[in-house]
Amino acid sequence: MDIDEPKQVNDLWENIYPYIALQIMESYQRSTGEVLELGPFSGGISIGLLRFYPEFNITIADSSIEVLQYLKQEILNSGLLQKINFKQTEFNHLDFDDLQFDLVILRGAFFFLNEKDNFLAEIFRVLKHGGIAFVGGGFGKDTPQKFIDEISEESRELNNRLGRKRINIQQLETIVKDSGLTDNCKIEEQGGLWLIARK
Repeated sequence: MDIDEPKQVNDLWENIYPYIALQIMESYQRSTGEVLELGPFSGGISIGLLRFYPEFNITIADSSIEVLQYLKQEILNSGLLQKINFKQTEFNHLDFDDLQFDLVILRGAFFFLNEKDNFLAEIFRVLKHGGIAFVGGGFGKDTPQKFIDEISEESRELNNRLGRKRINIQQLETIVKDSGLTDNCKIEEQGGLWLIARK
């Protein structure tokens, strides 16, 4: 992935990420814990979480060292670098221990879920008992409409250029079933299409 592409997405979504962070917190309902944010569109939600809840320990991970270098600079600019760790890992086998994280976040998931075999199962593996994963895409359920209107057309065009895969609920249910996680997951359509997995 060209490094300019996640930068364009993150710049465009800067005002949206705090609202997604708050939506995640409605499900998580704890102000501390070990957090993993995955993928090239990471950073914005982690920044939002730390500004609301500074006790989190956050790790950002991606398969590209170039993307991680860019994200590290973005976090440095936010003044929160000391709060976040960075890790290079493949998505098909996350380079983390079993039961390591209380909360795992993957926004922009539909670029990856139907192409990376075992990715959802790997996310579940690294979750602690009692932890949750918040996986999917969308603007967030409480994001002011004016912010959505400002970026929706440009965001759609950018996602199309990036090759976003469009997934409906039935396809997402199949991914969950194939991962053996039907009893642990629910699909939420408020503010996008999100999968919430609980261990």
